[in-house]
Amino acid sequence: MKLFARGQVVERLAFLAMFAALTRGFYSRSTFVRPKRAIGSTTLRWMALGENEVDGSEALPPKANLYREWTLEQDRLLWSNKEKSAAELASLLGRGIRGVETRLSKLQDVSSPAYERLFAQTEDLPEPKEKLVPVSEVLRRVEWDYMLSPSDFSILYYDRMEDKTMESPMDATNDSVAGTETLLAKALPEHRILGVKYKERMVWDRNARLDVVFSPPGIYEVMETYDDWQKERDRVQAWNRQRQQLVAERIESILGVQAYERLQQLSANLLQVEKGSTQSIKAEVENYVQQTLELFRQVRKDPSLSNNPLLVPTGDYYALDELSELVAVLPNVELREMLLTDISMAMRKAEGKDNRSAPKMVEIELPEEELTETFVRGSGPGGQKINKTSNRVLLIHEPTQLRVECQDTRSLQQNRKIARKRLKEKLDEYLNGSQSKLGMKQQKASTKRQKSKSKNRARVRKKQLEKQLQPPQDNVEDPEEFY
Repeated sequence: MKLFARGQVVERLAFLAMFAALTRGFYSRSTFVRPKRAIGSTTLRWMALGENEVDGSEALPPKANLYREWTLEQDRLLWSNKEKSAAELASLLGRGIRGVETRLSKLQDVSSPAYERLFAQTEDLPEPKEKLVPVSEVLRRVEWDYMLSPSDFSILYYDRMEDKTMESPMDATNDSVAGTETLLAKALPEHRILGVKYKERMVWDRNARLDVVFSPPGIYEVMETYDDWQKERDRVQAWNRQRQQLVAERIESILGVQAYERLQQLSANLLQVEKGSTQSIKAEVENYVQQTLELFRQVRKDPSLSNNPLLVPTGDYYALDELSELVAVLPNVELREMLLTDISMAMRKAEGKDNRSAPKMVEIELPEEELTETFVRGSGPGGQKINKTSNRVLLIHEPTQLRVECQDTRSLQQNRKIARKRLKEKLDEYLNGSQSKLGMKQQKASTKRQKSKSKNRARVRKKQLEKQLQPPQDNVEDPEEFY
């Protein structure tokens, strides 16, 4: 090995240090940072940027702004809520409507890498519980567990007077519900309590069927890891603010200065309506979406109005998708869901799904004048109440001659209700076929069986491949055979 003199070594080390400093300066993050520009405070205020606006030095590199990889947790959340609408999923995940629909279609394709990743990771996971622990057990646990402090918990409940979901500390006094209970959490009926939070983290949710108080990871683990959860939440919120700012800049570049100022004014008007009555906000949301869509149409007709004509959407569908990317990270949950629902309906209409792709469903009604109802004596076990009273219902739908019978209970009124329910289901299947409730249920069961078969085949192929890749074992003869 060639040796260098001390002077040569020092010179080489100094050169390497200078080269490293230069490369750090050339490839540093600051070279990718775009200059920070002032954006209208009105729009940013209702978009939750305002004073929480991320400093320009923390901006993401170009072309890494609007898209982020789907994590396994997001795929699981999307799959577990796949029955919800595209607007609800976009609100839940903070993504655009088109991106959510595309990802869900990939997860439903058994041959896609996304499907394989999701179900390969979830094969060994424990099955979710069928029954959710009642909220009364959660409240009792918080009250009597000496390791827990009720002041750290709060409840989400439905207020019938305000007609919305409200939050209250668990140790708050009862000032509104009649009764002798002094605490609001105990005075409220169980069906009105929708969730329980530990500080800012939801630990019990009726709609999402979430329970981490009794189920893993458990409330003690939640308390120990709360700081880590809060840091992760803050990181996601910061990324959402960055993404929201980048989308706002993109829309400003598409619409131009004048149209973007008009969008700011529309956003300010919508914010004022949000502070007012809840009944008029739906009409204002529809008006907001339509007026925003009209701004995109004007730019599409005259691309010279845009700062970047190459980014102008080619149709209403893609313009609405740009708007959904912005609305998906709006902090106000109720306003966000209403906007995304209206945007989703407008996207379906722009894509032509309302008239061409989606089959027209027949609304099922059972007018009494179209029914012929008779009561006869029943048969079978049940004693005199069944065999000597006319409590068996025969119901006929005259236009279609569909017929049902009901003798499930000894009550005539209950049998009449059940007979009408069965006739409505039978008429739904008769008129709507595969799009009826029963047909959709059968399709869902068939799809579930197909996916289960594909998972089993993939598991068998994996075992066969592992068996083929195993090295052959040497057959060493037993020395005793020679004696």
